[in-house]
Amino acid sequence: GTINSRSIPVPVLGIMMATSLALGEYHSCAALTGGTIECWGANDRGQLGNGTFVSSSVPVSVSSITTAVSISSQGDNRYGGHSCALLTGGSLQCWGANTYGQLGDGTITSGSSVPVSVSNITTATSIAVGAYHTCAVLTSATIKCWGRGNFGQLGNGTKESSASLLVSCITTASSVAAGRYHTCAMLVGGSIKCWGHNYGGRLGDGTQADRTSPVT
Repeated sequence: GTINSRSIPVPVLGIMMATSLALGEYHSCAALTGGTIECWGANDRGQLGNGTFVSSSVPVSVSSITTAVSISSQGDNRYGGHSCALLTGGSLQCWGANTYGQLGDGTITSGSSVPVSVSNITTATSIAVGAYHTCAVLTSATIKCWGRGNFGQLGNGTKESSASLLVSCITTASSVAAGRYHTCAMLVGGSIKCWGHNYGGRLGDGTQADRTSPVT
């Protein structure tokens, strides 16, 4: 309920039955046991998902979501942030910034203040949100990514942005995680492959070269 920084934990008002939590750069979201989602914080790109662009220091309900299984969020201080929810049955909905098509509905806009459906994905098992891109693991153990691809973070062998692309050579994915400009997948058996921006060696392949396709 405030905008004061805190050096010790404080309770989030009204949140008692959270099942998952996701943090953007300037906003936070929680999925609740009943399948709804509440978000709080900055809202300049609609990242709270409540139909407004007004920031809130207390949780507000995300519009029209009643079957959420999990949530992922990310952000950037120039272009806002976005969040995506995995719903029962395997479909996805996203809201917030959409400057590179990261919401996955086939549009490029400044942002959506209400959730929009991700096109052509109905079998997702997990979701990961980067600064300007989004990835999902499917029941086929493959991964699809969409949004900005300037460092190869979509994993399709190019540095082009796209509405939805299958990641090259990934067929045994169990989960996916997204950083600001890179992505990593955990595979069945416990190995990991990564792709995208490799500054500082964040892809773990012993180089600092950007990768447009997954490397071990």
